[in-house]
Amino acid sequence: MSTVSTSAASAAASSAAASDTSAAAASGTTAKSTPLLGPLDWVLVTAHRLRYFQANFADDPRESREAFLEEELRRLLEPVPPSKRQEYLDLLAEKFPTWESLATTVAPAAAPLGTDAAGAAAAPQTPEDVLALFLRTLPRFDNTLRQLIKKRLADEGFVSASGDALSPETFADLTEKLKFAPADNIAPSRLGKLFASLAEFALATDQLVWSVWKSLAPKSTLRRDSSAGDLRTALRRSLTGDAEVSALQVGQQLEKLRQLTAALIAALGPAAKIFATDHATRYSPEAVRDAVKLEGVSVSVFGNADARLWKKYTELAGEINEDSIRTTLIDAIAKYAEDLAGGGR
Repeated sequence: MSTVSTSAASAAASSAAASDTSAAAASGTTAKSTPLLGPLDWVLVTAHRLRYFQANFADDPRESREAFLEEELRRLLEPVPPSKRQEYLDLLAEKFPTWESLATTVAPAAAPLGTDAAGAAAAPQTPEDVLALFLRTLPRFDNTLRQLIKKRLADEGFVSASGDALSPETFADLTEKLKFAPADNIAPSRLGKLFASLAEFALATDQLVWSVWKSLAPKSTLRRDSSAGDLRTALRRSLTGDAEVSALQVGQQLEKLRQLTAALIAALGPAAKIFATDHATRYSPEAVRDAVKLEGVSVSVFGNADARLWKKYTELAGEINEDSIRTTLIDAIAKYAEDLAGGGR
């Protein structure tokens, strides 16, 4: 259990058993003055007390915490008959489902440490015993804890670190992004195939979007970050362990690509509105009338007003052609997208 070490639980059980032996020798009886709770009630009370100690002694040294917990567990075990202590401790372990807590169940709780229930010397645990207990407890762990156990075993040299294994940090990142359940397992081989598909999509999008942007806004300050090369080069260098290209740098390139892609899509609607407003401002009847007045020509009902206005409109309309419309639309899209993506700030 996270708050009770194996040694503390074993020592508490042994100490309680020793107390029973001393009390029996002194009084000739094994009766207890404290009423015995049922297993479930005892577990609830004990779990509450242990968590209380955990919260109140969290800042104390580990040795002090273990001493407090050992003493408290010993006191709570005293009313329990030695023959039932293993059952009670097994139920308590389920409240603290970690390797350390479950390991306490192999320590004889009904007799002093190093002896069996009959008082005879207990056989030491073999590596096979330890491994069997580990494998029995493993199904209780979620995937995050399993990954941590794998890393710890690899760090201690018991297993070889596999290049296919996911680090706990990677698993936590994937869990956050894809909302995995704690019990979900990730197949590294499938992860590799999915990465290849997503990389192909990202590379094609990167090439297209930046090419379009260069055509739309050749003078824009918004530019691709090529310090690590293009996206393909950056991915390759990062995956092969290049210390100069971190996953963070690749992530920044992808984020800039995402921003520009979103800005270009978002700019389509406003750009059309900008074009319509500009067209109305230059070629509406009011705009034509104002243009005639700026030339110093009087427009009144007594003169040939319609002819003069029509003449001016035809002059202005001569500016309207495929290239001018395209230029106006592209400029509107580029300006809006650049402002939205941050390049215009």
